[in-house]
Amino acid sequence: MIRIKPSTAKFNERAFNNFQKELGASLPIEYKKFLEKNNGGTPEGNIVELKNEEIKSFSVTDFFGINNMKINDLRSQYETYRERIPSRNIPICRAEGGNIVCLNIDNGLISLWDHDTELMDEDFLPANSCFKVASSLEEFLSFIKPYDHEDALDEYKVEDVWIDPDFLKELKSDKD
Repeated sequence: MIRIKPSTAKFNERAFNNFQKELGASLPIEYKKFLEKNNGGTPEGNIVELKNEEIKSFSVTDFFGINNMKINDLRSQYETYRERIPSRNIPICRAEGGNIVCLNIDNGLISLWDHDTELMDEDFLPANSCFKVASSLEEFLSFIKPYDHEDALDEYKVEDVWIDPDFLKELKSDKD
């Protein structure tokens, strides 16, 4: 499993129980244990690869915890996203690029919420904006692999480049 630097805020059992009451559901025990250990936190450089045509991979930047600073506080993030993500889901961590990883409070399913989908369609339905990532938190955590972005660039080389002819003309005219 990937290393996660725990939050400096300590897990608060009472605040966690109050949050569950607000949700009207008990969160999975494995999620509570994760919060007791890390209470959110920041993972090392990582990648989660998906078997999806639209989104191939993502990186987790921050996990949310109980009574953390507002930007990484579970309750605060839930209030921010509750109308945007599918119902019966809570945001558990932030992914690179503004997307959110969600935990379904009924079945423990982990999904990636793609914020771009709500910008593309006026008839947007939050239920259509998620991609399944894992069947449980434990499975999700096992999918997070260490990844060094700098080393990864060494593996790629440019094979072909296309420049819009109109853009090229504009660049040349700016030089003159």
